[in-house]
Amino acid sequence: MSRKPKRTANAMPKPKSNKTLGKGISRANPALALNFAGILRDLTPEPSRPVNRITMQAAPVAHLPYNDELKLKDAALSRFWENNGLPLAPEPVIASPRPRGYRTTSKRRAILNGSRLNLVFGDHLLKTQKKPFLESPLEPPEHTRTYNFLQKKLSEPSYKLVASHLNHLIIRGNYKEIAVIFNVRKMNGPLIRKLKMIAEHLQKMSAPVTAAFVYLDPTGSDYYFESRRPDDKMQFKKLFGPAHLEVKHGSCRFHFHPTSFSQINESIVGKMLEKARELLEPDQDERLIDLYCGYGLFSHFLAPDYRQVTGIDAEGPSIRAAQTNTRLNKSGSKTRFLARRITPKTISDLLPLTTEPTTLILDPPRQGPQRGVIDAIVERQPAKILHIFCGVDQIPESLKEWQANGYQVKKVVPLDMFPGTANLEVMILLGINGQPKT
Repeated sequence: MSRKPKRTANAMPKPKSNKTLGKGISRANPALALNFAGILRDLTPEPSRPVNRITMQAAPVAHLPYNDELKLKDAALSRFWENNGLPLAPEPVIASPRPRGYRTTSKRRAILNGSRLNLVFGDHLLKTQKKPFLESPLEPPEHTRTYNFLQKKLSEPSYKLVASHLNHLIIRGNYKEIAVIFNVRKMNGPLIRKLKMIAEHLQKMSAPVTAAFVYLDPTGSDYYFESRRPDDKMQFKKLFGPAHLEVKHGSCRFHFHPTSFSQINESIVGKMLEKARELLEPDQDERLIDLYCGYGLFSHFLAPDYRQVTGIDAEGPSIRAAQTNTRLNKSGSKTRFLARRITPKTISDLLPLTTEPTTLILDPPRQGPQRGVIDAIVERQPAKILHIFCGVDQIPESLKEWQANGYQVKKVVPLDMFPGTANLEVMILLGINGQPKT
């Protein structure tokens, strides 16, 4: 792991001018910017050399030296905090050990243009991306090599059937192994036979792909993780390789399904887990409730420090993996995992009122918890809550809700989970401050 660079929020490069930041990216008035991305773009200097406009849109601060990027993010988060009147200034952003080439999940939309398959970042860029594929500074070279190979192979006349039914090409895995997911609009015998032929080529690459899958999505949706997929229309087929993906953090091993959510920056997850332990200060007399537990990342890592751990998430491959991962780790009889959607009723049914010392982790998807979930949690009055945000802009509304119910912000710890982009992961520790309002 690289050391966290020394910096201060005030020691930041000034924008060179008030001109456009690359073609199509304009600077807003800093006094009016309230969202984090707008503030960050306001503070970002123009590139010293030409940068591809599409790459700039996908990774707006990746052209900067990483130390400068961190200074800007510190400054932007401080301004965001002040503009929104939020309590307790954030700590400095925790640096990512891999600031570039860190993504363990990447995706391209597939568009057949005549006989050539184009792999693009998104539909709105179809008219502006001139090359069939653009690499990203945020993705490992293994992803670039695989995309380049597949773009050329799928542009061959013999594979037009696959190219014409492809929604997305998705790459997932870890820094040692990668899997390819062919997201298709249609699944039938001829298509599967062609995909198996491509799979044979993938296994012969100089840095071979370790697994490949076919994922049916007739809607062509941007969503391919299990939380958003239409189960009644879904089919998933393995072409070759193991049926699960794997990551390791500390002494813990985790298996997860290729459609399950997993953090895209493997390099910083260990730091996030250790920071969670430091913030929560676990006690063997306490129980831990892990809401939106996924495949059990926090549950299994923290289980040795608690008397009991309960993880809850929606029915699907992730929660089943959490149960299976018990056998891979030292959590043993301390952990239990329940398959239920996180709703106010779920909280009431599964978490009875108790005087037991309780700590709660809330790590919802980007859109946040369902309305009423925070109120249901507050009724149980856990002594400590660690609310983890994967988007900065969702923080103000949630903090108002916590404060209205008698909880106080104890610490704010941002992590650079998404280097090169206009976003941060933020861990906020909350504790009871008097009695909740009735």
